[in-house]
Amino acid sequence: MAHPVFYDPRRARWKRLRTLLDVTGVVLSAVIIVFIYTAVRSEPLPKLLLQFQKRPYHALKESERQKAREKRAESLRRYNRRRSKQPASQVPLNTDEGVRGAFYVPSDAASFSSLRDYARQIDLLYPEWLHVLTPDGRLQGIDEQTNTMFDVVHSGAVHSVDEKVMKFLKSEDTGTEVFPLVNNSGNSDWIDITVFLNSPAAHARFRQDVATFLASDKYRGLMVDFEDVRPQAFAGLTTLLNELSQDLHSKGMKLYASVPANDPGFPYRAASDAADGVVLMNYDEHFGGTGVVAGPIASQDWFTKNLAQATKVIPLDKLICGIANYGYDWAQDPKKKQLSNGKNVSVQEAWLAARDSEEDVDFDGDSLNPHVSFLDESNLRHEIWLLDGVTALNQMRAARQLGIRTFALWRLGSEDRSLWKIWDDPLDISALSKLAEIQPGQDVDMEGDGEILNLEATPTNGSRSVTLDDSNNLISDETIDSLPEPYRVGRYGASPNQVAITFDDGPDPQWTPNILDILKREHAPATFFLIGDQADRFSSITSRIYDEGHEVGNHTFFHPDISEMSDRFIKLELNLTERLFAARLGIRTILFRPPYSVDAEPDTADQVRALEISEGMGYLAIGDKIDPNDWRENPHRSAEPLPKIIDEIRAKGLQIVPVSQLMHKTRSEVMPPIPASELWAAWMSLIGFWMFSAGQKFIVIIFFIGDLLMTSRLIFIGAFALYDRTHTKHFPKGSGNSGFSPKVAVLIPAYNEEKVIERTVRAALRSSYKNLRVIVIDDGSTDRTLTVARECFSREEAAGRVLILTKPNSGKAEALNFGLQYLCGDEEIFIGIDADTVIARDAVALLIPHFLNSRVGAVAGNAKVGNRVNLWTRWQALEYITSQNFERRALNTLGAVSVVPGAIGGWRVAAVREVGGFHMDTVAEDADLTMALLRNGYRVEYEDMALAYTEAPTSANGLMRQRFRWSFGILQAVYKHREVFGRKGVLGWIALPNIVIFQILLPLVSPFIDIMFAVGTGWYFLQKHYHPESADPASFQRLVVFFAAFLIIDFITSAMAFALERSTPDTREDSWLLSQVWLQRFAYRQLFSLVLFKTVKRALSGEPFAWDKLERTAAVTYEEQEEHVHVP
Repeated sequence: MAHPVFYDPRRARWKRLRTLLDVTGVVLSAVIIVFIYTAVRSEPLPKLLLQFQKRPYHALKESERQKAREKRAESLRRYNRRRSKQPASQVPLNTDEGVRGAFYVPSDAASFSSLRDYARQIDLLYPEWLHVLTPDGRLQGIDEQTNTMFDVVHSGAVHSVDEKVMKFLKSEDTGTEVFPLVNNSGNSDWIDITVFLNSPAAHARFRQDVATFLASDKYRGLMVDFEDVRPQAFAGLTTLLNELSQDLHSKGMKLYASVPANDPGFPYRAASDAADGVVLMNYDEHFGGTGVVAGPIASQDWFTKNLAQATKVIPLDKLICGIANYGYDWAQDPKKKQLSNGKNVSVQEAWLAARDSEEDVDFDGDSLNPHVSFLDESNLRHEIWLLDGVTALNQMRAARQLGIRTFALWRLGSEDRSLWKIWDDPLDISALSKLAEIQPGQDVDMEGDGEILNLEATPTNGSRSVTLDDSNNLISDETIDSLPEPYRVGRYGASPNQVAITFDDGPDPQWTPNILDILKREHAPATFFLIGDQADRFSSITSRIYDEGHEVGNHTFFHPDISEMSDRFIKLELNLTERLFAARLGIRTILFRPPYSVDAEPDTADQVRALEISEGMGYLAIGDKIDPNDWRENPHRSAEPLPKIIDEIRAKGLQIVPVSQLMHKTRSEVMPPIPASELWAAWMSLIGFWMFSAGQKFIVIIFFIGDLLMTSRLIFIGAFALYDRTHTKHFPKGSGNSGFSPKVAVLIPAYNEEKVIERTVRAALRSSYKNLRVIVIDDGSTDRTLTVARECFSREEAAGRVLILTKPNSGKAEALNFGLQYLCGDEEIFIGIDADTVIARDAVALLIPHFLNSRVGAVAGNAKVGNRVNLWTRWQALEYITSQNFERRALNTLGAVSVVPGAIGGWRVAAVREVGGFHMDTVAEDADLTMALLRNGYRVEYEDMALAYTEAPTSANGLMRQRFRWSFGILQAVYKHREVFGRKGVLGWIALPNIVIFQILLPLVSPFIDIMFAVGTGWYFLQKHYHPESADPASFQRLVVFFAAFLIIDFITSAMAFALERSTPDTREDSWLLSQVWLQRFAYRQLFSLVLFKTVKRALSGEPFAWDKLERTAAVTYEEQEEHVHVP
C-alpha cells in the first residue's frame, strides 16, 4: 500500500523547515530588537553654538533685578471646584460660593492652554465662536487660519466653529457647561448692528441660525455680547433678548448677556429681565482707543462704584461680576502729544516688557492697578497698565462685600496664572501666600531675527510680596520681587543678502521630482524637511535629494501635531526619522522643523515644549515665517511658480543658499555622516524599515486580493451557477421509471454507527427507485453496529434486498472497495451514502438519469444539515447552501464538480474500477476519486434535487475536527493530482484552480482582512485621540471602503446562492439564515483559518493522519410523506 500523501516517516522535511524558521525567527527578532532600541534611544546630535540676542529696551530709571530664578515648578496645580449636584447653570447665582465662568477666544492659542489646565475650575464657558456682522442677521464664524468669515449655518448644515474645545471637555468630563458667545466684532473692530437689531426679519434669520447651531452639539444655551450698541438700537436689542429667551427656555436652555459698566442709557433692567444671567463687563475704564488717555483698566474705586450701581438695576440672582486679567500698551512719540492706539497685551507680555527694559512693575496706590513705563528701541515711550492676580483678589473681595459671589474671567490665555489659586475662595486666609509664587503664562518670548530657532531659556516661576490693608481687607501694595520667565526662543540667521528655500512634507512622487528638476536646472540649493514615513516610502526620491547636494531636515515620522503629544512620542517621532536618514543616506541631520502650528512664531508654551525636547536631542529648529501657504490649496502646484521665484530673488541681488550657510556652517556640520561604529545599527534599521514598508504594502495587497477573489467568485462562479439554474436540464421526479432503470447498489460503510444505522438503511430501502439493493459494510465496529443491522434487516437480507458485510477496521476507503467486490455484474451504478445520512425517497431516482450519458462518471447529490439544533449547525446549513451547493451548481455547467460528497453521490462502477477504486493515500477518498474520474475524461455532475440529510457537528470543536479532516484530505488530493494543474481538461483548468483559489487561498486571506481592519481601525482612533493631526481620515476611509466592499460582495454572493436554490417542499430553506451571514462569515473565517494553518502545518510536518471519529447523536429528524422525506 502506498504511503499517504505528505507522509514523511523520518520527518526530515519538517526538521529542515524548522531549522529555517528558527534561523529566520532569530534574525528577525534581532532586527526588531535593535530597531526598537535605536528608535527609543538615540545618541544626542552635536550642538551648534549660536549667539544670544536681546531686545534693545532700556529703563526710564535704575532698578535692581533679581538674578536668581527659582526652579521651574514641576506642574501647575489643578483644582477641583466644589460643585453642586445639579448643573452649574441651574444653581441660583450668588449663593454659597457661587459659580465661576470664563471667556474663551479661539484666536489665541494660549486660551485653549488655560482652558485645558483649569477647566475643572470653570463652571460656565463662553467661547467666542459666533458673530453677527451683516444687516440680515446671518450667524458667522471666523476661520482663524485664513482670517476670513464664513456662514455658520448654510442650507441647514452647520459649519464647524471648533475643533478642540468640545472634544476636550467631553473627554475630560470636567462638568463645564458651554454657552457659545455671539458678538458683533469683526477683525477686532465693533460693527454697527443697528439695522440688524431693528429688523424683525433679521431677528428671525438670526434666531433660526442660533437654534440650528445650538442643536448641533451639547450646548447649554447662548451668551450675547453685543457692544458699542447705539441708543437707537436699545429697543431692538431688548426685543431680540426677549425672543431668544423664549426660544431657549422652550428647549431647556439658558440665555446670558454681557453688558457694559457705567452706561447711563443702557437698558440694564430689560436685559436682566430677559436673560438668566448678566455679566457686568466692569473693566476698560481706560481702553485702547485712539486719543484715549493711558490709565488704569479698572481702578478699585471705579470698579466698586460700578458694581454697587449695577446691584440697583440688576437683580442679585442674575448678576455676574466680570473679572479682567490683561493689559493695554500705549506708545507715545516724545515729539507728539497724542498716544497711539492701546495695544491689548497679556499679563505675561507686560511682564516681559518690564524685564526687557529692566523696569520695575509699579503698583499704583490710588487705583490699585499695576503699571510699567519704558522706552523702546525707537525711543517711543510705552505706558502699560494691567490687571493681574492681585487686582482679581481685590475685586472679588469687594464684590463679596456687595453680596456678589459669581464671577466670570475675561479672558482665558491672557491671565496671571496665580489667579487660579484664589479663584474659588478669595476670602481664604492663605490667599495672600498663594499669590506669592507667580507661574509664567503661556506666552513665548521671541528674541532676535531670522529663521533658525534656538531655545535660550525655559520657564521659571517669579515671586511677589503684597501688603494687606486690614481696614478693607484689600491688598494695598504689590512688589514683583522676581518676574516669571516664560520660554525664551532666540531667532538667528537673518542675512540681508541671502535667502534659503525650503520645502516641507515630502517627498512626494508627483511634485518633488519636478522641484528637483527645476533646482538642478537653475543651480539653486534647497533644504527639504522630510516626513519619515514618506521618505521611507519613496526612498529613491529621498536619495536623489541628498545626492544632488540639497540638505534634508527632520519633519517627524508621521507628521503629527506634536504640541498635543507626550515627550516620549515626540522623541520617538524624531528618532524614527533620524534612524531612517542613517539607514537610507548614511547621515544624521540636526535640522528640524515641527509640523503644523509649531512654526516660526510658536504661540504658546505647549508649542515651544516640542522645541525644548528636540533641542535636548541636539536638533536646531528651523522656522518658516515666509510661508506661501501653497499647502492650503494644491501642493502639487508648488513647482509651477518656483522658476519665477528664483529669478525674482536673484534679480534683487540676493543669493540663494542652503540653511546651513545662514548659520555659517557647512553641509557636513548640519548633516554629519554616521560613524563607522553605527553602520551595523543603520543596516538593522534599514531592514526594519523595509519590514515596516513591506507590512504596509502587505495590508494593501491582502485587501486587494480579498476583494478581487470575492469579486471573481461572484462574477465567474455566480455566472456559471446562474446559467446552470436557468439552462441546464434537471430530471424530474419519477424519471427513474423511464426506460433507463439499471440495477443500483447502495453502499453504506459504517464504523460504530449503532445509533443511526437502522434509520439510514430504512431510508434507502424506502427509495422510490425500486431496482436497488443495500450493502452495509461494517468496518470492524467496536459497538453493536453489526448486530443492530442484522437484527433489524434479517428479513430483507434473506430476501436479497440487503447485504450485510463485515471486515477488520481499515478505513472508509478500504470498506468501500470491499463492498465493490460484492457488486453483481449487472449493477452498473452504486450510490455511496454515509451511515449518518438520511436520503430522500426520490434521491436515487433523480441521480440515475444522469448516467444515460456514458461520459458521466459520477453525480453529486445535495447534502443538507438535518440536525439544526443550535447556532453552529444552522451556520453549517447556511454554508452548505452558500458555498458547497453554489460551487457545485456552477461547476455542473462544465461537468467539473470537484467533490462528490460522501453523504450522497452516484458512481459508475466501470469508471470507478477503471481508475482503481477508492485509494488509501488520502483521507478524502471521495474527493480523490472524483478528481481521478475528471482526470480520465469523465464528467462529474450535480443533481440539486437529490437530497440527503446528514448529521453535522454541534460544537466548534467538532466542526474544527471535521473540517481539519476535509481540508487535509482536499489538500492531499490536490497535491496528488498537481501534475495536471493548468493542463488540458476540466480538472487542470477548472476544478483544481477553483479549489486552490476559493477553498484554500481565499480562506487563508479572509481572516487577515478582519484582523487588519480591526487593527487599522484601532490604530486610527488611537491616533485620533492622542495626536489627532496624525490620524489620516482618507486612509481610514479607504480601509472602510475596502472592508465594506469585501462584506457586501460576500453578502451578494450568499444572497444569490439562496436565490438559486430550488423552492420545493424538500428544498425550501429558512430565509432568516441569510440574515446571519455576516456573523457566520466572521466566526467561520477565524475558525477555518485556524483549520487551514493546522492543515498546512500537518502537511509540512509529514505526520501521519489519524481518522477522527465524531460522536453520533442521532439528532437528524425527518417526516415521511407520500413522496419525500422532509427534515426541517
